[in-house]
This record gives sequence, structure tokens and C-alpha cells, in this order.
Amino acid sequence: MENFLRKAREKIQRKLEETKTGSKYFAQTRRGEIAELRSDLNGVDDYRKKAAVKRIIANMTLGRDVSYLFVDVVKLGPSTDLELKKLVYLYVLSTARLQPEKALLAVNTFLQDTTNSSPVVRALAVRTMMCIRVASVLEYTLEPLRRAVADPDPYVRKTAAMGLGKLFHHDMNLFYQQDFKKDLVELLNDNNPMVAANAAAVLCEVNDYGSEKIESNSEWVNRLVYHLPECNEWGQHFILEVLAAQRPSDKESAETLLTRVLPRMSHQNPAVVMGAIKVVANLASRCSQELIERCTIRVNTALLTLAKRDAETQYVVCKNIHALLVIFPNLLRTNLDAFYVRYSDPPFVKLEKLRLLLKLATPTTAPDILKEFAEYASGVDMVFVVEVVRAIASLAIKVESMAADCANLLMQLVDRRPELLPHVVTAAKDIVRRYPELLMLDALVADYGADEVAEEEAKVSLLWMLGEYCDFVDNGKDIIQRFIDSVMEHEQRVQLSILSAVVKMFLRDPEAMEPQLNRVLETVTTQSDDADVRDRAFAYWRLLSKGMTVEQMKRVVHGQTVPVNVDRTFSDAMTMADLKKSLNTAAVVFARPYQSFLPPYGLADAELDAEDSDEEDAAALPSTPPADPSSSAAEAAPAAAPVVKDMFEFAGDGSGARHPVGASSSGAVHADPLGDLFSVPPPAAATASPSHSQPALPSAPLPPPRAARAVDDLFGSGAAGGGVTAPAASSTPAVPQPSTRATQLDDLFS
Repeated sequence: MENFLRKAREKIQRKLEETKTGSKYFAQTRRGEIAELRSDLNGVDDYRKKAAVKRIIANMTLGRDVSYLFVDVVKLGPSTDLELKKLVYLYVLSTARLQPEKALLAVNTFLQDTTNSSPVVRALAVRTMMCIRVASVLEYTLEPLRRAVADPDPYVRKTAAMGLGKLFHHDMNLFYQQDFKKDLVELLNDNNPMVAANAAAVLCEVNDYGSEKIESNSEWVNRLVYHLPECNEWGQHFILEVLAAQRPSDKESAETLLTRVLPRMSHQNPAVVMGAIKVVANLASRCSQELIERCTIRVNTALLTLAKRDAETQYVVCKNIHALLVIFPNLLRTNLDAFYVRYSDPPFVKLEKLRLLLKLATPTTAPDILKEFAEYASGVDMVFVVEVVRAIASLAIKVESMAADCANLLMQLVDRRPELLPHVVTAAKDIVRRYPELLMLDALVADYGADEVAEEEAKVSLLWMLGEYCDFVDNGKDIIQRFIDSVMEHEQRVQLSILSAVVKMFLRDPEAMEPQLNRVLETVTTQSDDADVRDRAFAYWRLLSKGMTVEQMKRVVHGQTVPVNVDRTFSDAMTMADLKKSLNTAAVVFARPYQSFLPPYGLADAELDAEDSDEEDAAALPSTPPADPSSSAAEAAPAAAPVVKDMFEFAGDGSGARHPVGASSSGAVHADPLGDLFSVPPPAAATASPSHSQPALPSAPLPPPRAARAVDDLFGSGAAGGGVTAPAASSTPAVPQPSTRATQLDDLFS
């Protein structure tokens, strides 16, 4: 009796200890603990064995090396205790990643367990073997995996299906060589819904990233459709992904498949609902118009339901709606109120709803949307208010009948909130590009002054409008003059805009704007340290020095204005098939094609290994002595000279003849500030084409000589002030032609 009570107390005490947390296994290492652990592993007490393995795994989790106990732990693999077996497999799996050579010691245990009478043990062995990413173990997994595919228990077959996916990820070529595609098709035809769902998940991976596609057939497609209501939500998601990739051969099959999928739009899981919508989007082109209209109503209802879910779901749904509107243009046109911004919406949802309202705008719904925008503009979140101002300008561009109302609303916003002036100026620039008659610059400048426009983007927009429409602004020239006086105090983009605006104004009134043009060109070319700004100024001065007519110069400077397109999205760069495939994926959320997310499947680890080996090879290479700088420069100079000559050499006569340095020109042209740099004098007036009836541009004085710079030596100009060696003559000088696309100047304001 006493022995019985003692054993009962020990059992109760042991159960109580088992119910406690496992934090005791993460205690500090004690002296002699390794010997104690080895003694417990080789003992006869199952409880102490289990506690020892837990202690080992805890040490392994903390980053301590416990690989020297590998043999002692592997001996416990044949144990009949399922919990202990799982712990042993976890230890083997973790150790094999760091020390692959020891993984072979546990292969026999795995092979024995794959023939165990318990389906749980068989599945556990197959799962663990397929998770060991060691090439030497992979060959031992093929036969057990093939047996597991034909196992009578569905739990083992379900695990085998995922094992096929792991094999495909580890070695794609071996997957095809061993003809595991047939085994995958067998699992797709399985009577168990979970087995078929797992096989569908692997099929998505194989067809998306594999070199050989698995052709569909009506047998397993119908089987998946039959299993669809019986699977859990994630199984339904993968089956819907497979069904979305199907291309039925006839109209009847497509309509039947679509009808079986429609009930999934009432599911509680948003992923299942979006998967069903993806199937509809992919099969709509193969169905009758009547069925498409019926499906569109169901899609409309499902999207409205998802739009009332949590904020994260709303965001993803709005992103998918942008793509769906390309496939179904009339979707949600009468349900705008579901996407009105609420005060409680987080900022990322507000911005996405704002873009969606703009996308759904039509001449009929535009007045209501504009009223909403007017309400949003009175908010306290300045980031959102700025986006609203841009949206008002986009609405004016998209709906022509609302352009005047949008312009008036922008003026009212500035009256109520003067801090919005820079953003309104930027928005006004977009409106003026589409509707020049709605120029609001005169009123904005008269009421608030150009000095209030302090942001870089706003100053760039202001200068662009002044360059294009300065004649319609009362004090436009005075504003430009203030910018010229402080040109070196502005940002790079503003300096480029000042140059462009002054040149445009000069082309409209050469006599009045010649002093300002000379001043800004002289200031920029002699004082600016920015290479882009100097190059732009030199390019303008080069054009002016070649005796081009006003009309020729306008064709070069103005180019062709790119029309404003507010409906442009990431889908413009994708085919319709790619767009449909991107639905319900991260590609839609990130607005990028789905091919840009992952490297070729199964090669990620190989690429990392290749990078490591490249680094090791680079470290092993002997260091080479540096080359002689003078010889490098001498070798590079002849190759660089023709490139620069083609960029800047513009011949006014088109003959390609070269004139000697210092030759005089009888025509009134601008002196070329780059003449000393490239030894290319202005063309003589006598050689000009007689067909040019336009007067030549007035001359401008040569800018003062500037100190020799490093850039001069790159082109062989020399540091001395004397003559330079002329580059080789070009048979066909590069004459600028009017471009059919927007010039770089116009791109600054796009």
C-alpha cells in the first residue's frame, strides 16, 4: 500500500511539473551538465530522457552548441513515445541545417518510421525528411515519398502532397526526372478534400515557376470543383487559384465552372471571396454576356461587403478594385458612397479611397465627388489635404465639364487656407497644361505674391507657367527678374526651371529679354557648381550661338507637350493576362508585375551560395598595382572626344564644313562660350541656307573667361589660355531635330 501511494505521489508530482511552463529548461548552464544530459539520454527513465531532450533544445535555441550529443539523441528516434519522437526530429532537423554531414546518421531512423504502423509517425517521418535541405539526404527521400503518395491513410497523403512541393523547391530537375508530376496528378484526383487542396497548392507553385507545366484535364478539375465546399478556407483559396488558371475549351464548360464558383463570394474569409472574383475575371471572356452581367452584380455586392471590413482588408480590396476596373469598367459606378472617406479611417485607407473615387469619377458622378473633396479639404491632416488638392486638379483634367468648378474650388481653398498656396500652384499647373484658358496664375500672384510660393515643386510649377504664359500675367517679367537676381540661392530644379523660363520668354520677345538671358547664362555658367545646371546653360548658349531662327529654336525648346493622363496606373505596363493573374496577390498591392517579386523558383539559395563564392574568390585574388594615371587619361581621351563632339556640335548651315578657329562671322549671332572648349566657331552667314526667312537671333557678348577646371582637361582644352586642338571633323554634324516626344525640359513639369 505504501509503495502504491509513493508511486501515486510521484506520478502526480510529475504531472504537475509537466503542466508548468518550460522556462526552467532555459536556465544557466551548470558545471557537469553535459555529462548529466548524456547520462539521462542513455538511461532507462523515459521522463528523464524527455526532460534531457527538452533541455538540449532549449540550449540550442539560445545558440549554444549541442551537436556533440547528436548520436545520443538520435538513439532515441525509435522510441514509441510520440512526444519524444517529435523532440528528437526537431533536434535533428535543426542540427542538420548547421552540420549537414551528421544528417546521414538519422536516415535509418526516418526510413524505419516511414513504414511504421501509425499514420501519424509515417507522416512525421516524411515531413521531417523533406524538411532536411541536404543534398546527401535527398536521394533517400524519393522512395518513401512515393510510397506516401499511395498510402491508404489520407493524413499521410496530405503530408506527401506538401512533400512534393518541398522536393520541387529543393531540386526542380529531380522532380521532373523522377516523374513526380504523375504522382501530383494522382493526388489532385484524391477523394479526400484536404489531400486535393494540398495538391492544388503545389500545382500552383509548379505551374507558376516550373519549366514544365502540368496540363489540366476535366477529370481532376471537376474533382477540385466537387471538393471546393468541403475544404477549409485555405484549401478553398488554393483550389480557386487553380481554377482561375483554367481555360475551358467550350463556352458551356466555362459557364458551368463559373456557376459552381459564385457561391464562394458569400464566404467569411476575404481571401476566398477575392479568389472567387479572380475566377470570374479570368473566365468572363469565355461566357455569355447575360451571365457576365449576373456575375458583375455578385462581384459588386461582394466588394461592397468587403469594403465594410477592417481597415487592412479595405486597403487590399481598394487596391484590387483598381485592377478590376480595367476588366469590368462599369463596376461600382453607382456605389460611390461605400468609398467615401470616414473620419475614423486610418491615413492609408483615406488615401486609397481618395484615389478610388477619382478612378470612379464620371461626368454624372463628378459633382458629388467634388462636393466630397471640398469637405475633405477642411480636414486637419495636412498630408491628406494636400492629396485632396491634387485630386481636385486630377478631377478637372479627367472630367472637362467640371474643370471650371474645380478651378474655382482651388481658389476658394486658398482664400480659406493660405498655407495651401504652394500646393494649389502645383495643381494649377496641371490644369493649365490641359486647359490653358483656365490660367489662375494672375489671380494667385496678385492676391498673395510670388514670394509666398516657397516650396521647390511649387516654384518649378510657377516658373513653368510664367515661361509659357508670361504675357497674360501683369507683373510676370518682374517675378522672373526676382528669380534671376537670386538664381544661385535656389535648388537645382528651380535653377533649371529659371533657365527654361527665361529662354522661352526670350524667344517671344528677343530684344526685351536679351539682357536678362545674358545675365542668367553668365551667372550659371561661371558660378554654378552643379554639372546639370551648367550643362543646360551651355546647351542653350550653344543653340543660340548657331544663328538659328526663332521658329527653329522654339521647336527645340518647346518640343511637344505630353498630354496629362490621370488614369494611368501600373496596369498600363501589363498585359490583360498578367493583370488578371495579379489579382488577389501582392503584385496588386505593391503595383508591380508579379514576375518582379521572386527570382527563378528554387534558385534563391543557389544565388546566395554563388554570391558567397564570388566574395571568397574576390578575397583570394592578388591585389593588382594601380595603373599609371597619365597613361589611363591618355588612352581614355580619344574615346571620350567624339562623344562630347556629337552632343554639342550643332552646325547652322548643315554642310558639315569646319571653320578655322577664330574665323569671323558676318551674321549677328551669339558668341559661343564653348568655342574655346571644342574649337568649333559659329558658321558664316554666307553659308546659311537662303530658304531661312526668319531673322537670326540677336547677338550676346561672350561671358568673362573663367578659371581652368578639371572638366576642361577631359576634353583636351588644356590649362593654358591659348588655342586648343580641334577634334576630328565629323562628316554629319548633329543638328537638333524636333522630337515627337516630350523634351527633357517638359519632363520636369510632368
